Amino acid sequence: MKYIFFDIDHTLVSHVDFPHIPEQTREAVKLLRENGHVPAIATGRAGFLTFTTAREFEIENIVCSGGAEIFVNGREIQKKFFPDEHLEKFLDVAKKFPQLTAAASDEFIYTDENSGAFRKYFNQQAGYDCVKPMKELKRALMCYIMIPPKFLTPEHGIFYSPPENVKLELMNAFTEARVANTSKWRGIEIFMEHCGADIKDAITFGDGPNDIEMLANASLSVAVASASDKVKNSAKFVCEDIDEGGILKACYELRLII
Repeated sequence: MKYIFFDIDHTLVSHVDFPHIPEQTREAVKLLRENGHVPAIATGRAGFLTFTTAREFEIENIVCSGGAEIFVNGREIQKKFFPDEHLEKFLDVAKKFPQLTAAASDEFIYTDENSGAFRKYFNQQAGYDCVKPMKELKRALMCYIMIPPKFLTPEHGIFYSPPENVKLELMNAFTEARVANTSKWRGIEIFMEHCGADIKDAITFGDGPNDIEMLANASLSVAVASASDKVKNSAKFVCEDIDEGGILKACYELRLII
């Protein structure tokens, strides 16, 4: 039995034209389960932004919030919040850049970015009105600035020079801050240990910079066709485009389903 951890965006969910789950990806997850494996999710999304997709696949095993939240069989076993003593430092940056900053708790997105498209995107993921003004933020799992890491300067404060107990996740179009010692891979390690499973039985699928660690460390890993060369080079296998059935084809080729 293998535990198959999928990233969501651009791995399980395609964003070509509009967000959708390719039918062959649905079939892959169904067949993995029928072949005795455990489909799971490993995502940078906060839990409340993950559950709608997880329900579509009937998945209850989730590493989310970049590893800060972990669910085993639907029961939460870990939740690590951004350090309270540094939240003010984030809010200082948010005051300077109100249209470029956001934070996620375990229930809501907090931001002063007020475009309708932003609100619609997150409300669709959550299934309810989840966007609140920054002034209501009391605690966070993750804090964001919508600036690529290469453009950060000292004026971006905690995102440029993080304290020792804050980890930065450097993405393509934004920078994320959360509590140190969290990552998708570390979350998978904790998940597997909790289940009494061998870490060698964890298989990972992903496409983004925050997937590199879990792709590099898993005994078997798959990068999707849309990933950058850096991400692909961290994986053991590269599958075809997900809208062309890449996930399903990879599962057959790797003998995960027969």
